Amino acid sequence: MTNRLLLFLWILFYFSRVNVYAQVKEDLGQLLEKAYTARLKADYDSNLYLLKEAEKIRKPKQDPLLLAKLYGELSKQYLISTDYDKAKSYAEKSLRTGQKAKDALTEAYGYIAVSSYYNYLEIGSLAVSNAQQALKLLKGKRDFFLQSRAYYILYGVYSGWNDAALSEKYARLSIDAAIKGRNNEMLSNAYSAYSVAMEYRYGQTKEQKYLDSMKLYLHKSVDVYKHSPETVGVRSYAIANINLANYFFTYQPLTEQSTQDSILYYTDVARRFSQASDKNYVIMGNVNGLLSEVASLQGNSQMAEAYLMDSYIHLTALTTPSYYTLSNVAQGLSDLHRKRGDYEKALFYQKKKEGFNDKIFNETQMLAAKKLEAQYENKKLLEDIKLTSEKAKSQQMQNILLAGICILLLVSLLLLRYSFKNKTQLQEEKALRLQQEKNDAERNAQLQSKMQEEEQARLQAEQQLLLVQKEQMQKEAMADALQIERKNRLLLQMKDKLKKLETEHNTGYVERVIREEMRLEETVERSAKEFESINPVFFRMLKEMSDDRLTLLELKHCAYLHLKLNTKEIAAAFYIEPKSVRVSKYRIKQKLGLDKDIDLDGFLQNLG
Repeated sequence: MTNRLLLFLWILFYFSRVNVYAQVKEDLGQLLEKAYTARLKADYDSNLYLLKEAEKIRKPKQDPLLLAKLYGELSKQYLISTDYDKAKSYAEKSLRTGQKAKDALTEAYGYIAVSSYYNYLEIGSLAVSNAQQALKLLKGKRDFFLQSRAYYILYGVYSGWNDAALSEKYARLSIDAAIKGRNNEMLSNAYSAYSVAMEYRYGQTKEQKYLDSMKLYLHKSVDVYKHSPETVGVRSYAIANINLANYFFTYQPLTEQSTQDSILYYTDVARRFSQASDKNYVIMGNVNGLLSEVASLQGNSQMAEAYLMDSYIHLTALTTPSYYTLSNVAQGLSDLHRKRGDYEKALFYQKKKEGFNDKIFNETQMLAAKKLEAQYENKKLLEDIKLTSEKAKSQQMQNILLAGICILLLVSLLLLRYSFKNKTQLQEEKALRLQQEKNDAERNAQLQSKMQEEEQARLQAEQQLLLVQKEQMQKEAMADALQIERKNRLLLQMKDKLKKLETEHNTGYVERVIREEMRLEETVERSAKEFESINPVFFRMLKEMSDDRLTLLELKHCAYLHLKLNTKEIAAAFYIEPKSVRVSKYRIKQKLGLDKDIDLDGFLQNLG
């Protein structure tokens, strides 16, 4: 009976899925709309399925704008799954579709797809150039959604470059375009982006107004979902709530009950809305981490451990977990057991953390290799384009020079022909005149018999002279012809030499970039090792001030700050984002018991 019931349920489930996808044989626009709706609901399996079904549609005259959108969405899917080859292929396919259509809006979608690809690989210069090209094509168009996406990409690039002014500018432009286009999903993310820009401003100035603005725009991001839940992704809403919880954890007094209540409220919302879609457990990992911190503040170490163990169990069960989250969870468990005096478990989780850090390093190296490979291919493409352009210019110059030589040769030939024609005409005129004179002499021969012989002799002498002159003219004409032939040979030789000219270009660019990166890593590691060997008192003082709460990574972070390394260099040394460096600095200040107004960099540089 049980087996029959299970079989019936399986058949019911199968046909329910058939009914869900039975209508996929629709046109491309409908499938794209359904895929977008599935993405908002965090149903990523259905989203990818519908996109692949849309790709299978074969029609003689398919709308190029819809095709460009489809290829762009598929490119984003493969970026998330780190299949960079397919992601690049679909992005370029989107751009080719737009260029072939010769439609500005369609081509703009292609440039956005390519820009998103480069932005994900952190090739900022190419991401910016493609986004700006899309915005240029969108001038006069009313596709505010696409404009908002372009501005959001530019925000992401300049945010990664720590350019606070341009990050704020493009986040604001993204908000304005999203409002005009009535795209609430984009608007919610743009508000969150602007809150990050305000956090940068606060980090630079320490002015309270920027901290207040950060909180205001995080609330705006949350409110967009509350006002129109069907048009905002549930994952976007969950992330906005976890960002609010992090705001209270980072910038409000943790000892106050109102702060703890706010953290608990927003983490609970994030937990409820992310459970169905948080397959890699990253959001829940952050939720449990914050809940564990609050439980520790309230003196409930058992509850703090329970939250961390929940994350640890779920993350270790995943095929490809977030090792960065696992590392933080293992460190939290190690710290809890060390405070209880259970050093065996503390050591166990510390070793687990080191293993997770190795995995993080391996993943980072693999990802860096893939990014470097993509960067190399694109730089090589740019170099090929530049070389082709230089060759074209060189060929153009050669053609101009050759055309000039040909014109000069033609003019010379015309002049020589004109000169030869004049000489021949003069010779003919002289011959005619001599013949006329001869005829006159013959008519007068009878009258002047005595003078005939003398006249005839004179005429013969003149004829001989004319013959000599004629021969001289022929020699000169031959010399002219030889000179022309010699010039022709010279011109042909010059033409052959011109054809042998080659254009050379610089090589070794990538190797220099790699050497520079290797020097940066060597400088950071050497400085840290020398500091540890010559100044051990520094670490002892830090451990005493923090009651030995600082982790090994945090101690290393303190050493880098003492050595006056900037945020970008520290981020490169740890293989993390600059924003994570700032979060780490805040936690170090907490563990050292420093006031918010004290500058951590100056404090550590004057210590020891």
